[in-house]
Amino acid sequence: MLPAVIALFTDNVLRWDPAGITVAGTTGVTGVGQNLLSTLYGLALDSNNALYICDTLNHRIQKWLAGASNGSTVAGQANGVGGSSDTQLNYPTGIVVDSNGNIFVVDTKNHRVQMWREGASSGITVAGVTGMKIYEK
Repeated sequence: MLPAVIALFTDNVLRWDPAGITVAGTTGVTGVGQNLLSTLYGLALDSNNALYICDTLNHRIQKWLAGASNGSTVAGQANGVGGSSDTQLNYPTGIVVDSNGNIFVVDTKNHRVQMWREGASSGITVAGVTGMKIYEK
C-alpha cells in the first residue's frame, strides 16, 4: 500500500508513490538557473495545474508548467539576489495562488506578505511592514 498524504484545506487525501519522479529542479544539484532550485519551503498549484515553488535560498518564486524542463521566475529576481524592494523577496517560505492568478507570498525575512498579480514585475505589500518585526524574543 502506498503512503497517504493529506492535502490541507482541500478535503483530499492523496496517495504518493515513494519511487516518484522529479517534476521540478534537478536532483542533487542546486543553483540559480531556470532548471535549478535551492531549498524549498512552500508550493501551490493553480487552476491549470501549474506548480508554484518557493525557491527559498534563491529568493524567488518559480512557476513550472506540467512537463516543462525549466521554470520561470514569477516573483523576485531570476538571478537569485534577495532584497527588500517591491521587486525582490527575502527568504520566501509560503505561497497561495488565488482564482485570479494572483500569488500571495510569505516574504519571511522582510516580515511581510506580498501579492504579485499575474505577469507583474513587482509585488504589493498586503500585510506587515518591510523590515519591522512585530514579535521579539
